Amino acid sequence: MSVLSRACARVVAATVMVVLTACGGDPSSPNVPASVTVTASGSTTVTSGSAVQLTVTYRDTKGQVVNAPVVTWSSSDAAVASVANTGFVVAAKAGTATITATVSGTNGTIPITVSAGTAAKLVVTTQPAGARQRVPLTTQPVVEIRDAADNLVATSTVGVVVSASVGTVQGTTVVNAQNGVVRFTDIALLGVSGPRTLLFNSGLLTAGTSAPVDLPPGPPANITFVGTTPRLRSGLPAGSTAVVVQLRDQDNNTTAFAGRRIVAAVSGGPSAATVTNTTAISDAQGRAVFSALTVSGTAGTRTLTLTADSIATPVTTNFTLAGGAPVRIVIDRDLPSSVALGSLLFPGPLVRLVDDFGNLSEERGVTVRATSDGAVLQNAAANTDSLGRALFGGLQFTSGLGSRTVRFGADGLTGIVSRTLTVTPPDTSPQPASILTAKSAADTTERNIELATTTSALTPYLLARDAQGQSMTTAGVQWFARDASVAGVATTGRITGAAPGRTFVVAQATRSGVADSVLVFVPKSGTGPIVRATLPSYRVRTDTFSLTFEIVPRDGRALTAADLEITWPGNRAGVFSPFNATSFAALRNDVVVQQVDAQQSLRVTWASATPVSGPVQLVRIRAQVNQRGQGNQVVITLNQLLQGDLTDITSITSIFNPVVIIP
Repeated sequence: MSVLSRACARVVAATVMVVLTACGGDPSSPNVPASVTVTASGSTTVTSGSAVQLTVTYRDTKGQVVNAPVVTWSSSDAAVASVANTGFVVAAKAGTATITATVSGTNGTIPITVSAGTAAKLVVTTQPAGARQRVPLTTQPVVEIRDAADNLVATSTVGVVVSASVGTVQGTTVVNAQNGVVRFTDIALLGVSGPRTLLFNSGLLTAGTSAPVDLPPGPPANITFVGTTPRLRSGLPAGSTAVVVQLRDQDNNTTAFAGRRIVAAVSGGPSAATVTNTTAISDAQGRAVFSALTVSGTAGTRTLTLTADSIATPVTTNFTLAGGAPVRIVIDRDLPSSVALGSLLFPGPLVRLVDDFGNLSEERGVTVRATSDGAVLQNAAANTDSLGRALFGGLQFTSGLGSRTVRFGADGLTGIVSRTLTVTPPDTSPQPASILTAKSAADTTERNIELATTTSALTPYLLARDAQGQSMTTAGVQWFARDASVAGVATTGRITGAAPGRTFVVAQATRSGVADSVLVFVPKSGTGPIVRATLPSYRVRTDTFSLTFEIVPRDGRALTAADLEITWPGNRAGVFSPFNATSFAALRNDVVVQQVDAQQSLRVTWASATPVSGPVQLVRIRAQVNQRGQGNQVVITLNQLLQGDLTDITSITSIFNPVVIIP
């Protein structure tokens, strides 16, 4: 080796020693920076609601992997992605978050990108506003398709249906999403005015609901009557409540529209009427009151038509025109042909008030006075009732024998003079303390009488008793029929039929109010069937009673079917209801009984496979007395009655509607 070579070798060796001295250790364990490496169990691009597990590899300064290092986790945006202390990451809001793992002051990071998840709900982002009836909203609603974390699902194209909590939605009510957004363009609302919400639905997605939007009434399109059917009095203004109308929009909402002119017209009725003050103007509430409307004419049912400006269809209703202000007096029931001095005129005369068209005037409280020239009258004043009637129930002559008339007059009204009656000397006959009438002496509880034919005659049983209860002469008793057109009665009490119908025949003491009566039914003929209720007396003194309804053929003909309705007055809730029907039962297997709408009415049908001879009992009603001192009738309406050969004999059948009086 040359001297130069040996010198070079010494230099190299010295350099190596310097290097080794500078390292100061084992060349297999170098000093390096510690590191944290974060890895994901799957993709770092995830959808909202999903998760990913992160793990950490930590190397110390010797470059060695440290097992189970203590790691602290954090997220740059926990709203986007949150991380647990185990490194478990849950994705939420769309966006990017950086997850950091820290070990002994050394950090490692990994980016997590979150995209929208599965569509879960509908969210209204633009609220509807500016609603008008049947006019598109000025602000149309906008709805977004979002996932459970409220991210817009831009890929969604689902269809969304809009409806309303109240009323109807018009327009394009189903719209598909574009980029996850649904934009409605022509939605209009109609229906009941007031607030409502819009409801948005799409399959299984959670529905969206808008804020309330108020729908005001539309412009006037119709008019309607307010309140009950009008009832006017001839020649008198209608007043503030009789004829009132309301402007309404196309959907029947009341419309507060002032200044609309409405004109009234009247048609129909028994004769032409004069109508004045026919115009009214709607107020700020859209209501028009025809307080001055006046209709003058013959009483009866007429048609009222109201027409409003700019509204094509008028409104009509039937109304009752009743009598107007009274101008004169007429006699409804005249004097009897004779009366004994000091005895009551029986039956008492009855007068009515009428207006200038001859209509009955329903004026209450008018005092009518009776006078007779050359005679003195007692109980000679009576006040009219709600129907404008004045009954002189206690009128009697205390002086003035012979032929007399009575004048009935009232202040400001034209009076009227009665027919002539004969005032005879006082009746000296003994006056009974009580009177009993009945069909016969065999059964004095039987107060209902059925005549055999239209002109049959029958003398009822009469018993007069004195104050000691002993029977006495009936000389002081006089007879009369309430309706002489149905049946007449002789002074002996003999009743003779005159026309089909029903009337009370009364026996009354000549000088007192003691009286009793029988109820007389007159049939259409002597052969036609009768439909009736088996009630011996119209007076019911017990707390419970029953009515049996039957058909009686009378001439031997066979019957095969019937259809009828039975109604009775009121129920226990009624203030003036005399009785309450507690039960009913069919009396034959081929009879069907139905209560109509749970009201005081029965529909009874009967049909037999073979014709039936003799009386046919249909149904029995059991009743409980509800109010004493009341009375009313039970009404039978015969719709059809067929005889054995199916001939309809309804027209020749007599109906005897029972009267029920509960003293």
